Amino acid sequence: MPVFLSHFTHMVMIWFRKMRLTYGVPGRHSIRLPGHDYSQIGQYFITICACEMRNVFGKIANGTVVLNEIGRIALDCWREIPEHFAHVELDAFVFMPNHVHGILTIPRPHPDQHCGSIEEGHGCPVPLQRPLERFQRPTVGAIPTVVRSYKQTVTYLARERLTRPSLAIWQSNYYERVLRDGEEFAKASRYIFENPMKWQAATHRL
Repeated sequence: MPVFLSHFTHMVMIWFRKMRLTYGVPGRHSIRLPGHDYSQIGQYFITICACEMRNVFGKIANGTVVLNEIGRIALDCWREIPEHFAHVELDAFVFMPNHVHGILTIPRPHPDQHCGSIEEGHGCPVPLQRPLERFQRPTVGAIPTVVRSYKQTVTYLARERLTRPSLAIWQSNYYERVLRDGEEFAKASRYIFENPMKWQAATHRL
């Protein structure tokens, strides 16, 4: 079976209206929404690619993902994201030989964004401007912060276990798409489930 975790009631395929796909990997350009607060409640389709698109995580055999040691480290760290970011939930994900697809859901605000309850007589102040993620000014609990922490942890553990201190695993950037409704979520989920089979079919056509 492919390596994934999801609510099985949701099946998927994402339709990238403004992006070209190459074996399931977005074209290399930014798709981040200008001014969007990536710490707010929502669902985010994430793609993280391996350095130089090398098959560092494993291989596809008979439509199934077979992870190597680096791939297993990356998988374990992904599953542990909610342990480090309690406001983030995992939906469908898949680990491919040279990239990772996953949907991260923020169903509630980060704990640091605490608001008193109505019973306490408190309310949430409405900011004049949302605190947006900026270069070297990370927003606590935002998707870029979660992804950055994940990538750093995988790299650290892989270098340590394989005793390869200069091992490069990831591309410097990653790709994200805000899923605006249930239809987009369903399409994205199906795409994730089908990715191993599409990879093998594309390879056979080469």
